[in-house]
Amino acid sequence: MSNVQTGQLLSFQDYSPEHNDRSARIDVEAVHTNQYTNTQTDPNFGYEEPRMNAETAAPQSNHNFWTIEYYQKYFDVQTSEVVERIISSVVPRKVPKNFFDEKIKGKPDLYGPVWISITLIFTIAVSANIANYLQSANRVVHWKYNFHAVSYAASAIFTYVWLVPIALWAVLKWTTVEDTQDDMETQARSSPSMMSLFCLYGYSLSIYIPVAILWTIQVSWVQWLFVLTAAFISGIVLIFWLLPALKKSRYFWIVTGCIMGFHFLLAASFMLYFFHDPNRPSDTI
Repeated sequence: MSNVQTGQLLSFQDYSPEHNDRSARIDVEAVHTNQYTNTQTDPNFGYEEPRMNAETAAPQSNHNFWTIEYYQKYFDVQTSEVVERIISSVVPRKVPKNFFDEKIKGKPDLYGPVWISITLIFTIAVSANIANYLQSANRVVHWKYNFHAVSYAASAIFTYVWLVPIALWAVLKWTTVEDTQDDMETQARSSPSMMSLFCLYGYSLSIYIPVAILWTIQVSWVQWLFVLTAAFISGIVLIFWLLPALKKSRYFWIVTGCIMGFHFLLAASFMLYFFHDPNRPSDTI
């Protein structure tokens, strides 16, 4: 640049057409070649990592009801969520107003209900044998462990947890008042699904785990007190969770009474069959 005179820079230069075409062609080809070379050598040149969000992500494929993959989503739950649901099913004051709609209805799980049911089965079996041992302590009999208590407790618990929610789901489905189209749409949003009912009834058995241990106390009125307490608390929590759907049923009081009645029947059956000694006086231990 220093060898070029100022006059030459300020004056127009005349180039032949061939020179202009060749220069332009060389410049364009050089730029194109440099861009292509930079693209090949630099892996990040002009490339953006594709981003997927909830709207653009491909929906998950639907699995058949009879496959294991269908139930995987119901076991994808955090420990904090399971603990929160257990506490809410045992302590009614801890239940928020819209707990079912906000926490359970959109994400029901079977992880907690399955482990609660299994824990309750073995708790009842062990506590029942302890109660049986205490009942025969002052008798001239040879005490033996009753292994059938496990199968009996499992049959009763799994029958209750599966059949009663199915019956309740059918009752709510066919007894809901549907006056207008708006009411039908609102009912479809508020009506609990079958899986959410399985989840609720599974967690409602949580209170029976400590009560099963307390039923080993061989005092009749104490055992019946625990029956009423456990059935009342778990039943009230269930009704509170399902209250928006129950209010839409034309048989509100009948359905509510059946929920409480089946809970009391379950608790009374546990106590009478596994823990109660009809030959023992009620005022002694």
